Amino acid sequence: MKVVETLPLSEAAIGMRLAVAVLDEAGHVLVPAGAELSEGMLQGLQRREIAEVSVEREVEEDQAMQAAYRAKLTAQLDHVFRKAGDGDETRALYQAVLDYRMEHRS
Repeated sequence: MKVVETLPLSEAAIGMRLAVAVLDEAGHVLVPAGAELSEGMLQGLQRREIAEVSVEREVEEDQAMQAAYRAKLTAQLDHVFRKAGDGDETRALYQAVLDYRMEHRS
């Protein structure tokens, strides 16, 4: 599972991936979201006195917690889809929503 953390720039490390673009005071993009931090980028952000960055990282999730979340989500989707019928399109949409919500949970 990916998590987003906001860190002081002093704790950011080379190789971390930005979850949110870094902007200057005027709103111009200094480093786009998804960029992998390099030594040069970190030095440039420090020179511009950027205080913090939001990075994403992959963490191992407890299997029991993941199963409990999936069960809760399935119950919610069963309620939402209760009158949608049982056609192929409905099942495909249900599965797509389930997969998306499992992948992008916060």
